Amino acid sequence: MSPSDHFLRYASPMELRFVARENFNIYHAVIVGAIYSFPATFNLLDASSYFLPLQACLLEHKYLSIVVGDAHTDKAFYRHVERIDLEQHVSIVEGDNAKDESSSIEGIFRSHLDKPFPPGSPPWKIAVLPLSDSRAVIAFCYSHTVGDGATGAAFHRTFLKAYNKPGAGAAPQAVISKIVDVPERQLPLPFDTPQRLPISWSYLLAPFLGAFLPGWIGKLLGLRASVSAVDKGTWTGSKVQFEESKGCQSQVVLREIPAPILANALKLARQNQAKLTAVLQELIARALSQVLPDTARVTNLVCQTAINMRSACGIPNDEMGNAVSGHYSTHLLKGLSPAFDESSWASAHANTKALELTAARLQDQPTGLLRYLPSVRKWTLSKLGQPRDCSFEVSNIGAQAFPHALIDDKANITKMFFGQPGHATSAPLAFLFVSVKGGGLVYTVTWPSGALALAQEENEEDFVNEVCGTLEDEMASLR
Repeated sequence: MSPSDHFLRYASPMELRFVARENFNIYHAVIVGAIYSFPATFNLLDASSYFLPLQACLLEHKYLSIVVGDAHTDKAFYRHVERIDLEQHVSIVEGDNAKDESSSIEGIFRSHLDKPFPPGSPPWKIAVLPLSDSRAVIAFCYSHTVGDGATGAAFHRTFLKAYNKPGAGAAPQAVISKIVDVPERQLPLPFDTPQRLPISWSYLLAPFLGAFLPGWIGKLLGLRASVSAVDKGTWTGSKVQFEESKGCQSQVVLREIPAPILANALKLARQNQAKLTAVLQELIARALSQVLPDTARVTNLVCQTAINMRSACGIPNDEMGNAVSGHYSTHLLKGLSPAFDESSWASAHANTKALELTAARLQDQPTGLLRYLPSVRKWTLSKLGQPRDCSFEVSNIGAQAFPHALIDDKANITKMFFGQPGHATSAPLAFLFVSVKGGGLVYTVTWPSGALALAQEENEEDFVNEVCGTLEDEMASLR
C-alpha cells in the first residue's frame, strides 16, 4: 500500500508492537462493553437504531476512521478512511435463552476476542446482545492499534451522550444514512515520542548489560535483563509459544464482586491510604499463592500493572489512542500471613505510592525503551520459547460515571465489562476490572490456552475460577 494514499503518520514503536501482534495473529480485539437501558420505543434489533450515536463517535474520535498500512513491516502507518459503512460495524448477537446474562455476556468475549478485523475497514465494531425489550449489551470491540482500555470507556461516554442529545432518540431511522463521509483529520502525536518519554543512559543500558554480564555481577550492580523483576523463583506459567496459523486461542471467565463488598473494600483502602488497584494486586497474589499446585518452588509473583498516562502528558481523558505504560511489582510468598492483615495493607500502601509515581513520571518509562529496538517485529518473534516476563497483569480502567437517568427518552448505562485476548507473549493471566459508580466490580480473567503450565489432568478454567473465588472470599472478609 502506498503511504501517499490518505497517509496520516507512521506508527510509533509502541503502536508497532500492537500492529505486529495482530499481524502474527496472536492478539485481536480489546472489548469494553456496557449494559444499556433504553426507552421502550428504542428498537434493539434494528442495526440502524445505532447509526446516529455511531456517527457522533466517528466525528468525535479520529482513531475510528483509520486503517493500518504495511502491517507486515516495521514501517506500518496509519491511513485515513474517508467513507465508512456503519452497517459493517454493527452486529446483532442472538442470545441463548438457556443461559443466564453473565454466561451470555461471557459468550461475547469468547466469540470476539480472537476474531480478526476485516482488512481495509477501520478495525472496530459494536456487538449488540439484547437482554430484554429495553436492555442490551453493547460491546465495543476494537483493535489495540485504535486505543487502550480507556479508549473503550471514552467510546461509551460519547455514544451515550449522543443518544441522549435532545431530539436524537426521536430521529426517524429511515433518514439516518448508514454511509458516513468522514473528514480527514490529523492524528494526535503518539504517546511514546522521545520528547514525551525521555530515557536516561542508566535506564537504557541496565537491561542490555544485565543480559550479557554474569548473573552475580548483574545482581551486585543492580542490573537485570528485563525491566521486570522476574527471577528463578517467580511463577510465570509456561514458556511463550504461539503459531500464526492457530492464533492465540484465548480463554476467559467473567466475574462480579457485589457493590457492598466493593464499597467496604474502598472504605478500608482509603483508611489505609491505598488505592483499589494496589489492593487487587495483593488479593490476586494471595489467591494465586493458595491455589497454585506447586508453590514449594515458587518464592514470588510479579505483577505487571497497566498505567493510564494521559494525565502526566496532558492528554484529555476522553481522547482515544494509546497512552499507557506499565509498572512491575514483586509479591513475596515467604511469610505470607494467613489473613489480609496490617502487613498486607502496608504492602498495598507502598504499591499505591509506586503506581502514583509511575503515573506521574515521564522519564524512564518501560514503553520508551521500544524505540531502541532495531525491529519490533523480530523482537516479538524472539520471545518464542522464552519465559514470560511476569506472573499476572492487572488493568483497572476505574469507576465510570454516567450522570444520565432513564427519564423520558434518555438512555443509561448500568454495568460495564472489560476484556482483552490472552497474552501470547506476556503475562499468563490478565485480570481486567471496571465498574460503574455505585455498582459492583466486574472483571474478566483471560489467558492463552496452555499458558498456565498446569498438569495435563487439571482444568485451566477450574483453576482460574478457584483463584477468583479465593480472591472474592478474601475481599469479602476484609475488615
